[in-house]
Order: sequence, then C-alpha cells, then structure tokens
Amino acid sequence: MTKPKIPCELLVHGAQAVHADAGDPLPGADALVVAAGRIAALGTAADLRRRFVAAAELDAAGGLVAPGFVDAHTHPAFARDRAEEFDWRAQGLSYVEIHARGGGIHSSVRGVREASETRLTACVAAHFQRMLRHGTTTCEAKSGYGLSTDEELKSLRAIRAAALATGMTAVPTFLGAHLVPEEFAGQPDRYLDLLCAESLPAVKEAGLAGAADIYVEGHAFDLGRARRYLERARELGFRLRVHAEQFDNMGGAALAAELGADCADHLEALDGQGIAALAASGRTFAGLLPAVPHFLRQSQDAPARALIEAGVPYFVATDFNPGTCYTASMPEALHFARVRLNLSAKEAFAGATSLAAASLGLAERKGRLAVGADADLIVLDLPSLGHLGYGFGENPVRATVAGGRVVHRAIC
Repeated sequence: MTKPKIPCELLVHGAQAVHADAGDPLPGADALVVAAGRIAALGTAADLRRRFVAAAELDAAGGLVAPGFVDAHTHPAFARDRAEEFDWRAQGLSYVEIHARGGGIHSSVRGVREASETRLTACVAAHFQRMLRHGTTTCEAKSGYGLSTDEELKSLRAIRAAALATGMTAVPTFLGAHLVPEEFAGQPDRYLDLLCAESLPAVKEAGLAGAADIYVEGHAFDLGRARRYLERARELGFRLRVHAEQFDNMGGAALAAELGADCADHLEALDGQGIAALAASGRTFAGLLPAVPHFLRQSQDAPARALIEAGVPYFVATDFNPGTCYTASMPEALHFARVRLNLSAKEAFAGATSLAAASLGLAERKGRLAVGADADLIVLDLPSLGHLGYGFGENPVRATVAGGRVVHRAIC
C-alpha cells in the first residue's frame, strides 16, 4: 500500500546547492521542505515530492539555498535619517565634531522623541523590510535613541510591533546607555542613577528586552560607569552586550569579557591586551562591523585576523543606523569583511549566520538549515559561495523565506 504523502507548507526546489550551515554544501541536496514554520526535510526534489505534498513551491532556479542572515548588531529604532552629516564628513568633520555641532546621536534622539509610537513603529517596519530584502531574517535590534525611560520603552515596543508586522525575528536590546541625553549634560552620574534605578527595572518588568548594552567611549561612558551599569543589568537578569574600543582603547572589551558579556563590538582600537582578554573568556564574541570604518572614512579596522587566530568567537554585522553606517545590507557588510578584514568567504558567511546566531543564544534555531530549525532561508543568485562578498553594489538575494513564509521574491 502506498503511504499517504505528508502535508507541508512549502517546497523549495531547483537549488544548485543547499548550504545547510557555514561549511560545504549538503551532498546531493537540491531541495527542502517546510512544515509548521520549520525545516521538515532536506534532500532531492524527487524524493521530497514522493514523501510530501506542498501547499506552495519556491523555485530556486539554480541559485544557492542558504540560511537567512543573522545581523547581530543593528540600531533600527530611528525616525529620521542624518544624511546632512554625510556632507559634514566630506568637509572633514570628525564623529565628535559632528556631535558637538548638534548632530550625531542627539539628532536621532530628537527625532524619536518627536515621533508618535505609531510612526516610529512604521519606520522600524520599513527598516526591517529593507533587511529582509537583503536576506536578513533575524536581527539584534537596539533601542538607544530615546534616552529616557518612557522613550526607550516606546522604542522597544516599536521594535516588537514591527517584527510582528514584517516577519522579522528581532532580538531586542536595551541601549539606554547609548549617550548622556542633553537634559543631563555634564551630569553623567545622575543619568546613570536613572538608568540603574528606573529604566533597567522598567524594561525588565515590561519584558521588552533580554539584553542591555552600553557605549564605552570617551564622549559616552567611561569604564567605571560602564561597570556599574553592566553589573546592575546583570543583577536584574539581562544578558550583556558592549560597544567597545571604536575610537579609543578604554578597556571596554576586557570589561565585557570579565563580566561574561555576549559580545564586545566595534574593536577598531583594540590592542593585544584586549585580544588576550577576549580569548581567555572563551565566550564573549567579537562583533565585527567592517562597513563602519568605510562609512566614517577611517583607515583603522578591527584586528579580525588576530582575533580569529587567538580563538575568539566572532560575528559580522552591519551596525545599521542613521548616522555612522546607513546600510541594511548584510551582503555589503560581508564585502567589507572580505576586503577590509581579510576574511574568507566561508569565514564571512559563518560570521553572518551560525556564529551570529550563537552570539544571540539562538544556535539551535537560527543560522542553519537542519531538521527542526526555523525555516529562515535565502536564495542567492551566486555561482558559488566563494562569490559572496566578491561582487558589491548589488543585491544577490533572489528570495527570502522567514518562518516558512516567502517575504521577498525577486525571481522572474
């Protein structure tokens, strides 16, 4: 007796290769099946058609099928761009000079505070849709442009609502310690008191973020204040993430490692002592954001090769934000990872998929194609994985599937 076929939601077929993880393609596989939003089987289209009946099909048309990108460092909760600052940089103004002129993070704060929650949600949703078109199906999404308890809660609610509306898996991070707001100018300890006594507990009680982040930098928060904030966040049960060593070597990466943070990100000014601290931790990831120095016209990059050779886990991310890296494209970030950080195609791909998922505590569900994993996948118009990041200035993503649903399709 012939066995009845198993119903499923989606059959993806016609792949030149299926990259189930960050390594070599799965031998013989050209198709996969999605059921209940998860990967149900991988193999040949002929075999899967014998076993399953699909409600819908997606023809990969000879493209590469791979896990959806995981962008583990983004700032999508903004309501207006900062394009004028791009001209200011062309005139030679530095990050700190732009900040002093009234631009920078304070400009984004004014935009968020002026926006209604409905408008901010629509802006975040538009940003998530850009990411999905470029193959990102999971992102770490920071607040940080509200800089008051109410405005930060508004931002985190907007992230949650936009994720539900678009199909993006957003992993929210509270970044109330992005900068000292203008109303607390010259009073960083008073603002830190507010963060520790009011904002962090409010975010925790609302269940809007599982991680807390801080910007450790000369014009933001020094090491002592960062320690106080991070220890309070850890006490409340937050996972920790740290912006460290972007412009100045302040010891933020070593602090992140000491406190067991998930990651220390940027690291362009990291020294050998910081590399050793991260290597000794064994768990704190190096967040590599290679498009940022390009955008800021800087010559110094994170010491990616030294970090990898020291055994430090890493990921590659966009740092999508309105002022210092206005790109939602992981393919572009991977181009700069290969050009500026000297990563191989496989290293760059791993940093944007399985390793990024691991940094977010999602290694079993995201960044891989395996039975039981979430059905987040992309179809790449590339002849081989070696071409990832080789070309630039165009989007190689033909289709994006998030949670088993086709959310972007450019296949004719």
